Amino acid sequence: MQQLIDLTVPLGPDTPLYPGDPPPEATLLSDIGSGDPVTASKLSLGAHIGTHVDLPAHFIEGGARLGDYAVEAFVGPAEVLDLSDVSASIGCDRLAAERTPPNRHLLLKTRNSALLRQPAFRNDYVFLEPEAAAYLLAAKPRSIGLDYYSLDPVDTESFPAHRAGAELGLPVFVCLDLSQLAAGSYGFAGLPLNFPALEGVPVRAIAWRD
Repeated sequence: MQQLIDLTVPLGPDTPLYPGDPPPEATLLSDIGSGDPVTASKLSLGAHIGTHVDLPAHFIEGGARLGDYAVEAFVGPAEVLDLSDVSASIGCDRLAAERTPPNRHLLLKTRNSALLRQPAFRNDYVFLEPEAAAYLLAAKPRSIGLDYYSLDPVDTESFPAHRAGAELGLPVFVCLDLSQLAAGSYGFAGLPLNFPALEGVPVRAIAWRD
């Protein structure tokens, strides 16, 4: 059996949160240890917490939502680009040195993966310059994945990289923990909870050597 690599950030009190998002909560409704017949919990969490997929409706009016995609859109061959040397923003010049084959989930490994282990949100994450986003989109990827909350800088109000992908109907995976992956080809799956009307959904993301 192939070794599966979990790319998913655990949800709990130590999960970093995008500014303004509510924390995840698990409420115990019944407990065998207290004499109840079963243990049962209630979950409360935002659609854009931890490892999740952003869909076009998150950024553009009338954009596609989860129900507009077949499940195959979230599974397939992937290419990991190791950009760990980038300190601030990813530009076209840096991407030109990388292999970006078409029809792949393009997963961008940066120094951000270490930030996912820090409970406090960090504004200094690595993001994509708009021209670099256009460069990646020209490769006709299945999706783009990054190891923090946004392709764009935290102070943006226009989200140019995200909007460019949304205009093409592209899913974008964020908060992928890519720390265990070397550059190269993999199989990838980021399967979302089946809430068809949502514009973003938590996923369990995994990779394996293709």
